[in-house]
Amino acid sequence: MNALNITFISISVIFGGIALVLACVGIGTPNWQSTKVTVNEQTYTVRTANFFYACQFYLNDSTTNCIQRSSNRNINQYYPIDARGNQTEWNQHLDSAAGLSIVGIIFIFLGTVTTLVMLPGTWAVWIYLIGPICFFLACLFMLAGMAEGAYVLYYNDYAANLYQTAHLITIFSFLMSSITAGRLYTIPEVREFSIAERQQ
Repeated sequence: MNALNITFISISVIFGGIALVLACVGIGTPNWQSTKVTVNEQTYTVRTANFFYACQFYLNDSTTNCIQRSSNRNINQYYPIDARGNQTEWNQHLDSAAGLSIVGIIFIFLGTVTTLVMLPGTWAVWIYLIGPICFFLACLFMLAGMAEGAYVLYYNDYAANLYQTAHLITIFSFLMSSITAGRLYTIPEVREFSIAERQQ
């Protein structure tokens, strides 16, 4: 394997790892949507929410409570909802967003590992296609998750920005992995078949 292929693989794996960390931190942090109030010209965060749970805060930034949607589906009491519809619909959108986002993270991991597996360069040709396919699916699932969640939440805080940055970095890793796969993949030779002539 030449040095250029190793460089492409290394870049893809490094950025895939960065995307994985950013996505995991982003999905687990409640600050996707924050509700702020201004008191005496000072701005305070009073509520935060993500796909899984929401937290409420006192004005001194101490947490009053965090409630998970899995234990309390009556979300309009504690979620900073900015959506039309009813609670059942909101919960369905947030459930879908959570599931799609987690599947996207799993595909980032698989794409990173399978791109790293390209390093020996001695595998069957179809192995080289798995990394780019996983990164492509990661991009799709992450975007679908963010789109589903946008039905309910505004993405106005840093955790959403982390996840969106992870999505962009995943696209870059997908590009590097695809270039490497294209350089390593050789199209199988078309075999010549001798067709027997039909006897009259």
